[in-house]
Amino acid sequence: MKLPWTHNKSQLAFESELEDTKKKLKSLKFERDLLSQMILRVYESRDIDEEDKKYLLNKYKLSLKELESQISTYSAMVEVRELENAREELVNLFNSKISQIDKRIDELSKTLSGISAVNQIKVEEQPTMEKKEKPKAEKAEKEEDKLEELYKEVNTVLEKLEQIEIQ
Repeated sequence: MKLPWTHNKSQLAFESELEDTKKKLKSLKFERDLLSQMILRVYESRDIDEEDKKYLLNKYKLSLKELESQISTYSAMVEVRELENAREELVNLFNSKISQIDKRIDELSKTLSGISAVNQIKVEEQPTMEKKEKPKAEKAEKEEDKLEELYKEVNTVLEKLEQIEIQ
């Protein structure tokens, strides 16, 4: 069965079609409830002879099967679209987080390169000033720790994404 939406339509068109599909599904479910009530009334009726009861029950049961098939189809259509939306949101969130991490890595890399260049110049000029360079080395270690934390955070996000894909 072809879904009523295609990937070349705008997001607004997707949402409009999704809402239309949800309305149709709601209408079908209401119709199913009415049909179920009609079947129940035929079963409970004492004013109808057995032959007419069988005819009506068969007619309503056939209609109920058709409705159930339509409900199943429309439910799947709604679920597919909602899952597509959830997937898009998750991908966007993931890409956003990756961009933030890349930006922070770039900032930290520039900081670390600047610190390394400054340390090399100072070491060449004054080899006896090792005591003053220790705070800068500690700062570089802190920056490396931050990079490691970011790396762990990226791995955590990737693991969550893998779990979501498995589900």
